[in-house]
Amino acid sequence: SPWESGDGTNAALSHTVVANFTKLVRTHNLRFGADLRVYRGFGNRFPQAVSPDLAFSNLWTKGPVDNSPAAPVGQELASMLFGIPNGSMQLAASYAIQSRYLGFYIHDDFKLTRKLTLNLGLRYEKETPLTERYDRMVGGFAENEPSPIEAQARANYARSPIPELPLDQFRVRGGLRFVNSGGLGRNQFQTESNNFLPRVGFSWEVGPKTVVRAGIGLFYDLVGVNRSEALQAGFSQSTPIQPSLDSGLTFIATNANPLPSGLLQPLGAAGGLSTNLGQGIEFYPAKRLNGYASRWSFGLQHQLGEYLLEASYVGNRGTRLAMDRSLNETPAQYLSRSPVRDQATIDYLSAQFANPLRGTNPIYGANTSRAALLRPYPQFGGISMQEPIGYSWFHSMQARVEKRFSKGYTFGLSYTLSKAMEAVSLINAVDTVPYESLGGLDRPHRIAVSGIYEFPFGKGRQFGAGMPAPLEFLAGGWQLNAVIIYQSGNALGFGNALFAGNIADIALDSSQRNADRWFNTEAGFNRVPAQQLASNYRLFPLRFGGVRGDSQHRWDLSAIKNFRIVERARAQFRAECFNALNHSIFNDPNTAPTNTAFGRITGTQAQARTFQLALKLEF
Repeated sequence: SPWESGDGTNAALSHTVVANFTKLVRTHNLRFGADLRVYRGFGNRFPQAVSPDLAFSNLWTKGPVDNSPAAPVGQELASMLFGIPNGSMQLAASYAIQSRYLGFYIHDDFKLTRKLTLNLGLRYEKETPLTERYDRMVGGFAENEPSPIEAQARANYARSPIPELPLDQFRVRGGLRFVNSGGLGRNQFQTESNNFLPRVGFSWEVGPKTVVRAGIGLFYDLVGVNRSEALQAGFSQSTPIQPSLDSGLTFIATNANPLPSGLLQPLGAAGGLSTNLGQGIEFYPAKRLNGYASRWSFGLQHQLGEYLLEASYVGNRGTRLAMDRSLNETPAQYLSRSPVRDQATIDYLSAQFANPLRGTNPIYGANTSRAALLRPYPQFGGISMQEPIGYSWFHSMQARVEKRFSKGYTFGLSYTLSKAMEAVSLINAVDTVPYESLGGLDRPHRIAVSGIYEFPFGKGRQFGAGMPAPLEFLAGGWQLNAVIIYQSGNALGFGNALFAGNIADIALDSSQRNADRWFNTEAGFNRVPAQQLASNYRLFPLRFGGVRGDSQHRWDLSAIKNFRIVERARAQFRAECFNALNHSIFNDPNTAPTNTAFGRITGTQAQARTFQLALKLEF
């Protein structure tokens, strides 16, 4: 569970009742039952606010002007040495959340003929909304309600409006709503009540040794305790560290005294629309839709002597996948479409004006940028919500060869050729439609080989069945196991990079690739910090299928020896070796063009060769 940290601060508890029944009626094999669950999560059970969480940014040390690009290294350290911190300190509320799950199903394996079986099933699922024992949760966002500070903010703005935003269009609307107040119920969101999951399949014996199988079904995801956080803005109160309120002319926060005005105290629901002014907020939509997957397969199995041959097509479509969407961004029409750094647009959006929010709350400074004034909700920082607008799709060819255990050995070989695509993120925060790209889990090729071999020596084996007991104890009953895996690496992306070359030149041949130069860093990437893109509408792709991280090569071996001590007792000795060839599996290379480690790999993601010995006694 995401709520269980193991340190006693967070904990999770679930209660489950499952009932399954089977009834045979002539050619029908009926199965039906129920699945009832109660999920509970407990968090922040002990106070955690003991000191501020200090961070150091390049905001106050980059130059010569305030919108200059940051250097790759050094400026954060300079902020620390100057004693200018960023960060925050949070007073975190505890929580005790709960959701319930109900599931009912009926399934029928219907034998139409001796060679044809039809599989029909239907499942119904209902998940209750998330509640908190003492109603300490956000209940949504009042996007059109005037903020308590709007009147004063508009009066301030009238003294110095910007040309792009006439006074009659300047609004300070919106704010958080809370459960069990303002006409809302106790639920953080509402859930669906029409989640029916049909499943259909068949098995057809084409010949004595050939079978065709196919099936399709729906599978819903959860949105309760297992997939949600107890959003507690207002009950958990964060106090940001603000070094300066006048754009760096003077500094009021230092390393020695990062919070000179003290901590903001949580007001809970009483804070109303003023909760977290000047800070980021997040909320769930009023009704949360369950994401679901449509899965289907069509396969052929054939027995050839001692071998089973199988080939299948397997597909999956994910629908209504939850993804974060930002609601408080500078509108897209003000962003640059230039393929190179557009300093004029950067200067235009970062230009400073008198902050109309100054005086409505101590958190606001004297000045603000044009970009901030043009946002829909200028009184807040980032505003994010989860929307079920993501989707994904997956297609694969899966082939398998298996030799059943006989003559002292078994063997299996499987190969998967696949492609995974997804649209679960926005490439620009101002977008409303998710960006389609290769999936983060896309692995085009996967090969797995496994086998077990029993040495033909000892009691019950081909050789040495009558060997003396001491020799049998040492040499008889050995078994060797092996698992070999190869898997393609993941597709890489380069962020909002400035690229002026041929994309086909980025990938390097395997003979040219090494940990110090994993791809062609000179293919056309602009690596000059002062020339990087900013305030632009990104068009550079999210991932590249031809530029991938390291593939996985792994050999795991084990030897097992069984001993019979007496009639009712036996022992088993296991010697296991993981990553037997000691093959390194590298982390992804650095893909930030301005980083000094660009194109280099600086770590591994797999353990070195590891041995494990075990002795088990059964009696």
